[in-house]
This record gives sequence, structure tokens and C-alpha cells, in this order.
Amino acid sequence: MKNMSRNPLIPVLSPSKLSRVACLLLAGAVVGCTTKAEFSENAVFILKQERESKEEFSRQRHLDLAEVLAGMFGTPDEPNIPKLGDVEVSKVLDATHLHVASGPVSSDERGRARGLYREHCAHCHGVTGDGAGPTAAFLNPYPRDYRMGIFKFKSTPKGGKPTHEDLQDILINGIPGTAMPSFKVLPNNEIEALISYVRYLSIRGEVERSLVFLATSELDAEDRLFDPLATSDVRSEQASLIREYASEVVQKWIDAESQATPIEPPNPSRDLQASIKHGRELFYGPIANCVKCHGDSALGDGQKTDYDDWTKELEPTNEEALEEFLSLGSFVLAPRNIHPRNLRQGVYRGGRRPIDLFRRIHNGIDGTPMPGALIISDDAPAGTKGLTKSDLWSLVDYVRSLPYESISRPPVIEQGYQRSRM
Repeated sequence: MKNMSRNPLIPVLSPSKLSRVACLLLAGAVVGCTTKAEFSENAVFILKQERESKEEFSRQRHLDLAEVLAGMFGTPDEPNIPKLGDVEVSKVLDATHLHVASGPVSSDERGRARGLYREHCAHCHGVTGDGAGPTAAFLNPYPRDYRMGIFKFKSTPKGGKPTHEDLQDILINGIPGTAMPSFKVLPNNEIEALISYVRYLSIRGEVERSLVFLATSELDAEDRLFDPLATSDVRSEQASLIREYASEVVQKWIDAESQATPIEPPNPSRDLQASIKHGRELFYGPIANCVKCHGDSALGDGQKTDYDDWTKELEPTNEEALEEFLSLGSFVLAPRNIHPRNLRQGVYRGGRRPIDLFRRIHNGIDGTPMPGALIISDDAPAGTKGLTKSDLWSLVDYVRSLPYESISRPPVIEQGYQRSRM
């Protein structure tokens, strides 16, 4: 691939240029033009698209992208809620909550807090939600980069966004085994403000990725993403396409509220010891095959060379590509392998309740190699590949028993079959 020079951060845009985009995309919403904090572009994803398309992301495209995103979303200090026609953005983004969470740490004349995101979250997740705050490099696992729009611990299937309750649970309970603390001491209105701001950063970040993809994969090299000096018909067509891409992102967040995996409780009269035994057979058996990653002793040492989706974007197994990504700056964190959970410790990052474990097994974990289960009905013909809901509860029972099970129990001998070592 030809050597491509990297563009610096896009300079602050003039109010006159921003207003032209704002009028078209925001229907008159106020755009902040003189705030101190700036959104940095997603240089990793732009480079990834350059590598795949074999074409440089031109300076004009950098400028167009910055102008469009500023017109739609404003700045970290003065965020906007984009107007997207029939899409009810207000269902997932609240202007009052965004105002409370955004900007530098301060308080108003009545003593009400402002700048909550920067006070509680930015030191790890970064001011712009890129997961590369000042403390990020020292943490393991790294803080979440919201811009990919992927969240690991939620009640919805893989590919779905977290519900409001999912984000609330994370903020209130934290994530055990990580640096993510509980914010249970915050009043409810501040929790709500942080939820809205996290959604805002994620939606903006994913819209940015969508527009970079549009510019590099769908448009011709000479086409502008948005040209404020073009004819009204051209501007209208360009704005319509931008809204279409943004609407798809926001609609997924709206749809998530109805997509939580329903929980069918286990049979209360089941024999718990028999269920644990069955779960153990599934864990080491060929269908659930949990042993492949979690290891013979469930210590999380079965497979330790894979990566999560955020890291895979850096092409960690391609030394030439990785070097190029790491040269982008200190905000690109060095790759680390993702390790399966050590189930002997009884520490479950997505929650320790039986329903939390059920959903992890049922849905899998987004952004990771942890797959969802292939679900079959209880009356499926014998030999049908997959797991019933009853099987999932047996796996939950067994996983919950693992901290108390002797680690020396030899599953291969006990269960009377031979299995290849992973």
C-alpha cells in the first residue's frame, strides 16, 4: 500500500460554515463553535478503511466529516441532539441530561452539578469516549471504547444495543473484577445524565464510523460527503443520505428496549444436584463445549491467544499493520489478548445473579469470542444439535457450583469418555 501521510486534528470550524450544515441537518439547532474541548476523529477506523480501499482519506473528506459531525452532535461541552426526521431520538437522548453531564466539572447558581461525565468517567473512558483516558493504559482490562457501539454486558442478543436498565445496572453495580466502580451513591438524576451521555458518545462514534464507511466504500473519490456550496438539490440529497446512516444507528438503540431476552425460570422442584451433574456433562461435552475456552479445570486457560473486537481492529497478528496503527498516537493502546473467565473465582463481570449468567450463556458476550447458545425446544427430536432452556439452567447451576468444586476432579475419567486436550 502506498505511504499515506496522516492528517492532523481538524482545526476549529468557523461559525459560518457550521451554521450552513446546522441549518440543513439540525433544523436550526444551536451549534457550539468556541468550546475548549474538541472531538478527535477516529484515526484508527479511518486508517483501517484506507488500508482496505487502498485510497487516502483526503483532507477534504476530513474537513467534511468534521463539519457534518459538528453540525449534528456539537462538541463535548455543548452537545446537540440530531434531528433525524421520523426517528424519535428523544427516546434515547435527553437534552437536559446531556447538559448536566457535559462540559467541564462545575455547578450552576443553585449548586447543581454539571460536567458529570468528565468528573466520573473521562479519566478512564476519555473525554470523547474513545476508551483512552489518562489512566486507561494502566488498567486491565482497558476501559470501554464506546465508538464502536458494542457493549458486552447487557440483556439483549448479540448485535443489539443495551437497554436503559442494562446501562443503569452497570453504573449502579460497577463491573466486578475490573476498574469500573459502582456509582450507587449518585442521585438518580445524575445516573440518568450519565446514561444519556454514554449513549450520546456511542451514537456519535458509530455515526462517525458509518460516515467514514460511506465516504470510502460508497462514494466516488471525487464526491463530497457534504458540500455546503453545492446546489440545493445536491445538498438535500447529501443530507438525506447522512440522515439515513445516522437514523440506522439511533433506531437500534430505540429497538433495544423491546429486545431483552425473556427469562423462563427453572423448574423450582428440580433436583439441584442432578442439574449440576448434567451441567457438568454439558460443560465438558461436545455441544456446549465450554471447556474449549474455559479450560479443563475451568480456570480460564483453555484458549488465551484470541482478541476482542476492539483489539482486532488493530490487526494484532499483522505486524506491519499493527505498527502503522500504533504509530497514530498514544491514544492507541497496545493489544492484549482476551482471556476467558476463571470460573473458579466466582467473579462474574456481567453480574452474578442466575439470570445474569443465563443471559451470558444464552446470548453470548458482544465483542468477544464468547458465542451465544444454539437454542432448541424441549420437544426437539433426539440427536438435534443445540441446548434447551433447561440445559442452560443446568449450565448455570454448574457454573455457580465451580468455586466449591474440587479442582482435581478428572472429568475425562469420571464421565467415561476420552476427549482431545485443547
